[in-house]
Amino acid sequence: MGKKIKCPKCGSLNFEAIASSKKSLSLGKGIVGGVLLGPIGAVGGTMLGKKGKTTFVCHDCGNTWQVKL
Repeated sequence: MGKKIKCPKCGSLNFEAIASSKKSLSLGKGIVGGVLLGPIGAVGGTMLGKKGKTTFVCHDCGNTWQVKL
């Protein structure tokens, strides 16, 4: 079961996502993948990358916050 998201300020579930950052490539994971599995592992490790963050805004109190999804 996933993590339930709610406003950290007022606890409301009345919010929406307003922005999402893209996942970035991970050089470190690419190097580890390359060492362990060769060129295919390097590509796969790099593509796993880092998780992006999503910005939410609460419609009840106006608070904005970010969550890694």
